[in-house]
Amino acid sequence: MSDVTPHLGLPLLAAGQAQKHVTHNEALTLLDGLVQLACRDKDLASPPVNPAEGDRYLVTAATPTGAWAGLSGQVVRFTDGVWVGAVPAAGWLAYVADEKLVYAFDGSVWASLTTAGSAPAATDHLGVNAQADATNRLAVKTDAAFLSWDDVTPGSGDLRVTVNKKAAAQDAGFVFQTGWSSRALFGTLGGDDLVLKTSPDGQSFHTALTARAATGVVAFEASPTAPTPDAGDATTRLATTAFVAASAAAATARVQVSDAAYTIRGSDRTVAVIALTAARTLTLPAASAYPQGTVLTVMDESGACSGSCAVTIAAQGSDRINGLAATALVTPFGSVALQSNGYNKWTVNDRGLTFNERTFVDVAEPASTQIVQGGFPRITMRSVNSDPGGNWNATESWYTCPRRGIYQITASLRVKDQSSAGTQYGIGVYTSEADGPWFLWCGVGPTPATRSTYPYSRLSLQNAGDRLRMFSYSDQGVYVSTAGLQICLVADAA
Repeated sequence: MSDVTPHLGLPLLAAGQAQKHVTHNEALTLLDGLVQLACRDKDLASPPVNPAEGDRYLVTAATPTGAWAGLSGQVVRFTDGVWVGAVPAAGWLAYVADEKLVYAFDGSVWASLTTAGSAPAATDHLGVNAQADATNRLAVKTDAAFLSWDDVTPGSGDLRVTVNKKAAAQDAGFVFQTGWSSRALFGTLGGDDLVLKTSPDGQSFHTALTARAATGVVAFEASPTAPTPDAGDATTRLATTAFVAASAAAATARVQVSDAAYTIRGSDRTVAVIALTAARTLTLPAASAYPQGTVLTVMDESGACSGSCAVTIAAQGSDRINGLAATALVTPFGSVALQSNGYNKWTVNDRGLTFNERTFVDVAEPASTQIVQGGFPRITMRSVNSDPGGNWNATESWYTCPRRGIYQITASLRVKDQSSAGTQYGIGVYTSEADGPWFLWCGVGPTPATRSTYPYSRLSLQNAGDRLRMFSYSDQGVYVSTAGLQICLVADAA
């Protein structure tokens, strides 16, 4: 039988031993030195100058000197004026006071188990109110978690959480679950782009959002109205159905078209026709592929646009522009602004002011010798005061409507009765000389010298190409003294 204990090496009393108190006191001294082991330091290579009775140290130096020579790796204690070493066994724990850390002996070296805040410094698994395993090495069950910047050390004031992966092809992200079934994934998944994926069942996933690592462009890929950036599109924009485009800085925001047909792209904001020798068609993108609420402007900068050399703006597929399949620019330097509803419609919300100015005409007959008697004769206008769009035909005395829309028509006619009985008289402006709701009936006379002026005004929806002419009627006959006619487009129809 051994005369010491197997773990701490405490001396045992022998049968019939003399001076048993010596052996017993030695065992108590060992217990006092090794139980609840707390050492003052572990980094000294030689004993301190003035040790106190019972002071303990870990001797970790490879070749300690002085009274510690030969005691490397041991726990030494100062007792009765001398240093006594104890050889540790694997599993011994020691608290080092100057570091406020707990060390463990693994059979070869002393290694720290804790950090200064008494939190584990290195461990294979950690579970907080949960069981960690080989896959989930950190497991936490809690209703809330709190992270804050370090105001104790203090820190820099920043707080960053880093999620690192080995290579781009791997995943670095977060999984959101309901009842242990995944519903969303967020992170750099299988690449360096930032991706958000959603799932209804944890099996099939839809990519809802992608932020490109190379360009910063954000695309909402699952949205039916999300535009796809064109090749070379460097606009700073959020690719949603209502993104704001930095059109002033975008290389593709303004496009010039020179005497050719063109399909407008989802990134275009202004399309300028800079040359035009024949009618051309510009085709809009699908309304669902253009950002809702963003204005698209189409303009004629060539100055060559006309009714016979028009720029047609056509909707794509079943899309409609103000309810129609197309609208058009038909006067020089005209422009039109459109907005998409993000689904299947375009709305014309503005036309250039110079565009409507060129629909205006002001013609007159200052000294007429025309007699109106029976029928509905056209009133001849020989003086053209204003016709910037060239819409008045002086030979035929009619106005050709440049495009579909609401026209303001005003006219006046001054006549004198040539009969003693008076006459029934009228005035009208229409596409044909005939009676109808567009004709204003009046009476004049019965004194032959009486002169009467009749004003005429109405709004009329006309189609492009309609020819408006002024005409009159008298059953007894009247002399036309003067006449005037003004026509202008006041509201466009697509």
